[in-house]
Amino acid sequence: MKKESLIDEIIKIRKTLPKAFCPMPFTTIILEPDGKVGICRNKGNDFPIGNLSFQNIDEIWDIRNSPKARQWRKEFLEGNPQICREEVQHRKCNLDFHFNDLLPQAELKEEQTTKILRLTANLNGRCNMQCPFCTIWTLPNGNYTDKNFWEPAKVSLFPFLKQIDMLSGEPFIQADTYKLIDVVSEINPDCAWIFTTNMYWTLTEKVEKKLDKIVIKNISVSIDSFQKEVYAKLRYPGKLEVTLKNLDGMLAYRKKRKSQGRDFTLSFNFLVQKENYKELPEILRFAKKNAMEFVAILLTIPSELSILSFSIEERRAILDYYLESLTSEELFKINPVLMPLVEGMEKIDKVNYLSRLVALKG
Repeated sequence: MKKESLIDEIIKIRKTLPKAFCPMPFTTIILEPDGKVGICRNKGNDFPIGNLSFQNIDEIWDIRNSPKARQWRKEFLEGNPQICREEVQHRKCNLDFHFNDLLPQAELKEEQTTKILRLTANLNGRCNMQCPFCTIWTLPNGNYTDKNFWEPAKVSLFPFLKQIDMLSGEPFIQADTYKLIDVVSEINPDCAWIFTTNMYWTLTEKVEKKLDKIVIKNISVSIDSFQKEVYAKLRYPGKLEVTLKNLDGMLAYRKKRKSQGRDFTLSFNFLVQKENYKELPEILRFAKKNAMEFVAILLTIPSELSILSFSIEERRAILDYYLESLTSEELFKINPVLMPLVEGMEKIDKVNYLSRLVALKG
């Protein structure tokens, strides 16, 4: 189905659902490196609904309909999300197209009986960076064995998936990523793939051959600064020049796939925090210049690194900076950053900034 037709169908379905509805608990499971099973990549390892350390993938139906999972779905069906209240209010990730594109195929019931549509496969914690705002690199590796995952999944999971979402530590340095590509491409060649990467690796001919075997839907690149010193601090022990060179290689690969009629979306993820918030205008324009979707994410944990821990006066200065530096289109794209800043203001400031934002956004 063409993207325009799919969007129309999604809009039609969403009109029948509560405004705060999110399809993720109805379409997705996420497997974490320590064996925990979740539902959404934005909630991560802190909101498990089960654990494959004590169960295997054949028991996923018991996990998927656990009391916590059913409560999660019930809240969205009733339009009263509590587990995802902050995300829905500020990030509005429940409206993200990439979260909604499986909505037409989803079973919108509290208790699930149909096959899992999307797998977020965080199979290992292995990463080539030790970012101060992330703990994935501290998680274990090798918990997913032939017995508890690979062999049973060939029968009960892989053949039915519509999408695989590779998140993890750094998926492109993990052997299991390429094993998954080999296995699933044989069983389910139409499955679409999504990757999130720090791009601190080289797109070699060998890696290209692996990627050529699959349908790529989106590759999200996470680069949190264009200043060498800041980048080295946030993406330790990475070097900015290496990452940007590797990004050039990915842009060239996208161009090559497009010429073959196998194009994919390339996104730029930017985690806004104390060290880098002033770079946001430059990053936005870089993404636009290179035809990359821009995704602004506000760091909230650890709180000491978040701009939300700034004083009210400092928050005012940040908001004034963005309002003066960004176009209305750009302001719309960083809404997940603006709204939490505004929400923390005194009432008079809140009214003032909301009025200014409305006026600028038209």
